[in-house]
Amino acid sequence: MRLYLSDLRSSKGTVPAVKWLWDAAASTGIYRQGRTDPHAPVRILKNYVSQQSRQGPASLDGDAEWRALLLFLDLYIFVLRLADDDDFVTGITPHAHQTSRIQTCCLTLEDIKGLTVFLKSFSFALYHDISSIAPSSTLSRTNTDAVDRSGATATTTTTISNPLDLDGVKNLITSAMQLLYERDSRLRFLPAGHWLMTSRFNMGGFISDVVAELQRQQEEEEHSDNEDDEYSHEPMARFSSPSHARQHMRIHQLRELEKKQRERYMATIGPKLEILKHMPFAIPFETRAMVFKQFIHLDKMRRRGGFVDADQWRLSLRTSERGLDRLGKHSADIRREHVLDDAFKQFYPLAEGLKEPIYITFYDRFGEVEAGIDGGGVTKEFLMSAIQDAFAEDSSWFTRNAEGLYYPNPSAMDWFREKRARATRASEREALENESRRVIQQYEFLGRLVGKCIYEGILIDIAFAGFFLMKWRAAAELNRYRGTVNDLRDLDEELYKGLMALKNEPGDVSGWDMYFTIDDEASFGASRDKFTVTRNLIKDGDVTKVTNENRLLFISSVAKHRLVIQPALQTNAFLRGLRSIIDPSWLSMFNRVELQRLVGGDSRAIDVEDLRRNTVYGGLYVIGDDGMEHETVRLFWRVMTKFSDEQRREVLKFVTSTPRAPLLGFAQLSPLFSIRDGGSAEDRLPSASTCINLLKLPLYSSEETLREKLLLAVESGAGFDLS
Repeated sequence: MRLYLSDLRSSKGTVPAVKWLWDAAASTGIYRQGRTDPHAPVRILKNYVSQQSRQGPASLDGDAEWRALLLFLDLYIFVLRLADDDDFVTGITPHAHQTSRIQTCCLTLEDIKGLTVFLKSFSFALYHDISSIAPSSTLSRTNTDAVDRSGATATTTTTISNPLDLDGVKNLITSAMQLLYERDSRLRFLPAGHWLMTSRFNMGGFISDVVAELQRQQEEEEHSDNEDDEYSHEPMARFSSPSHARQHMRIHQLRELEKKQRERYMATIGPKLEILKHMPFAIPFETRAMVFKQFIHLDKMRRRGGFVDADQWRLSLRTSERGLDRLGKHSADIRREHVLDDAFKQFYPLAEGLKEPIYITFYDRFGEVEAGIDGGGVTKEFLMSAIQDAFAEDSSWFTRNAEGLYYPNPSAMDWFREKRARATRASEREALENESRRVIQQYEFLGRLVGKCIYEGILIDIAFAGFFLMKWRAAAELNRYRGTVNDLRDLDEELYKGLMALKNEPGDVSGWDMYFTIDDEASFGASRDKFTVTRNLIKDGDVTKVTNENRLLFISSVAKHRLVIQPALQTNAFLRGLRSIIDPSWLSMFNRVELQRLVGGDSRAIDVEDLRRNTVYGGLYVIGDDGMEHETVRLFWRVMTKFSDEQRREVLKFVTSTPRAPLLGFAQLSPLFSIRDGGSAEDRLPSASTCINLLKLPLYSSEETLREKLLLAVESGAGFDLS
């Protein structure tokens, strides 16, 4: 903070320290080469590491330049985290009137373009080419005593101090790059395609290469997990004496060193995976989406003994008693009136076993079994019904912002805490405690259900708030979600505006009579009880007044409380469930906008020709040997072509329950879009079975009649039945 607030003299006059450091960093040979020559980073880093191995801790060529670059990046990351979007936009806009310190510390747009090219180039080298930059023998620079398997101290290994810590450099460069990318994904200030680095790969073989790398890493991890560790189950009494404690510490240090070396080794055998993990935006979204589908396919093959098809998997389990028991756990009787409750009771114990195929028997409101053959359709209908219950208007599980975007109800646990605090009987407090635990489990289960939909390629017509989606992809330590005032706009637009007014107030804000406290409204479930809970944002917040000097801390504290602290239990439970089905590293390949496309499908205009190419026909509409479509089918496609995009989406939602196409086109829709005859009476409306994406279309003889009946059916939601 002191450095951020400092001014330094330069040839341009007195400037903020970050601008002074930027001028110093941008004038280095390392920066100039890294910005203009894509191959320079490997050469520069390799040469520096080579010097270290020869000269030891002596002063090396480039030390001063590296220190200038790294100090600038450290401070600039601080600036990026401090600046809200309004500050950032004002700071990068030429000739804009900059009224605050943070705005004067922002780089110009042209500077950011050059900086991001430099960051991309060096990040790419550090993730993709690390094996050639620093062979495994030089990766470790930590002084440690070698310990043999017996626990005795072996010969001490002499190592050198590393002026250029590659891990530290990597973290700084990656952090700055990711912060700028996340900002650009919201504000779009850089040109389209700016982040791509496809020229560095053979894109034709990229997907197969990535899958091969993942398989190698999984084999290495399984081998590592199976290694005997003679100390892993030793009783603590073994280390009761000081000598044993020191011995145990040495063993612990050795394991940590081996863990780091293993992580580095894994990076060398999976360089493309490292790129997808840390800088996925270097690869086109469509390619990443295909990689994602391949990862899921590989996971299904591994978990299901090579059987991806649900029926084949079930058949393989029927040969043993243990397999039959497993099948029983994957089957459930679901009442139509209680889909979510029944699903939770029967499927929650499965945990990540929900990845496997499930078998559903539906019961109607009269207790009768519904007809249905589960070729994937009944499973889809079950998942869609459970999701619909969770996100219903009268449900308290999720809340919507002003734009209708969903996120977990942040006050759910507040309500239980306040209710318990006001309870007068011990039995009531115990019941509330048990119920709150169950609610957390249900949030976890909802995360699994959403994950199951993604895992099975089932699109759901739910749009999530951007800040909530950011938490999905915050898998790695480097990407951990922190919550900023920029994301607060997605949660509460009015609160965001109020905080911006506080930040930009030119006068003395102490007259506003505000303290470091916040009022939370708590409600949950059908109960009419609602509570207002006042909390301190910092220690002694109720007596700490908001002033001009501390208002940025107040704004940051409010954002952190509302986005991170208040919803922590329920959000973490949901994410725990989601990540038990979908590997978090797979989700980290996508930004918030892309994740929404992954969940709900492509928002681009419906491609009628693509849908037509990937439609199957049944009944009288089956295409014969002549290859000609039935006349009613031709009329249908003629009508669809003339519809507006909004009307096409309504038809698509009527048939599939989702108004968007799958990410990679309708060939990915599961099951495929299908049309069969729905009788010969032209006064009948079309009907649909959304569970199998089936449109039942009567034999209409005119385009006008088909258009009229189809629109009427879509508007009235006519004729759902389970097939």
